[in-house]
Parts: sequence; structure tokens; C-alpha cells
Amino acid sequence: MLPTSNSSNKLLTTLINASVGTFRQYQITFWSQLVLGSLYSFGFFDSRIAGFILGFVMPVMWVTLTYRYVFIKARQNVRLPFPDWMQKNPGNTLVIVIDTIFLALIWSMVLSGLYSATWVKVMFTIVFPILTLSMLRNLLIYPFAEKNDDENPPE
Repeated sequence: MLPTSNSSNKLLTTLINASVGTFRQYQITFWSQLVLGSLYSFGFFDSRIAGFILGFVMPVMWVTLTYRYVFIKARQNVRLPFPDWMQKNPGNTLVIVIDTIFLALIWSMVLSGLYSATWVKVMFTIVFPILTLSMLRNLLIYPFAEKNDDENPPE
């Protein structure tokens, strides 16, 4: 589980621990997203609210938690498999904003009825959320090495 260290990160760490903090929590979140996303994508319930929550709110939450966790770990001097510009602001925030805008554009078309292909619903209610959720879980459990001083020469 992720320790809570700073009051400004309390909500972030609470959400991360609640969703992927343990393997059991990760399984519940994973299967919930998979089952509910499948039911929505294949038309078993066709509610705009369900589409908005499963296709926009949840993916935006997973993206935000994942990239902010990358930001926190980078500040703890941990070597991460991400480009340096994504490990600090404004790059980290930029990735979150771009992903959010992209999801908003896609879901405004889907929910307005302009474009309702099943494969788009599957991609954005199942594949994308599960991918980012799994990435967050792996970031949480993987024992990253610390950066060495000789790898980061002074600027």
C-alpha cells in the first residue's frame, strides 16, 4: 500500500489505495470495470450516465492517479520508465490535460449520438481504463531503484 505522507496528497493516496492498494482491491476494480464496461458497450444497458461514468469519469480518474503517482515517485528520487519531462510539471499535468480533452471529445461524440460504434465503446470503457488501471497497479508494486547521482549530472 502507498503510505500517506503529505496532506495535499491525501486524496490521491486514498484513491490509489482504495482502487489498487492491495491485489484484492485491484481485482475488484479490474473486474468491475470489465463487467460494467462490457454490459454498457454491448448494449445491455444504454444509459448516458453509465456511459459518462464508465467511459469518461473512470478513465480520467485512472489517468490522473497514474500520472500524479509518477510525479510523486519522481520527486522521491526514484528511477521510472517514463521520459523526464513526464516526471515533472508542466509535462505531467500536460499529459493529464491532453488525455482528458481527448476523452471528452470522444465521449461528447458518443453520448450525443454522432458516433456510437461498439468498438469505440469497448476501447474507452474497457481497454483504456483497464490499461491505465493496470499501469497504476504495476507502478505501485514494482520496486523501482533510486536514481544515482552520476546518472543525473548537475545542470
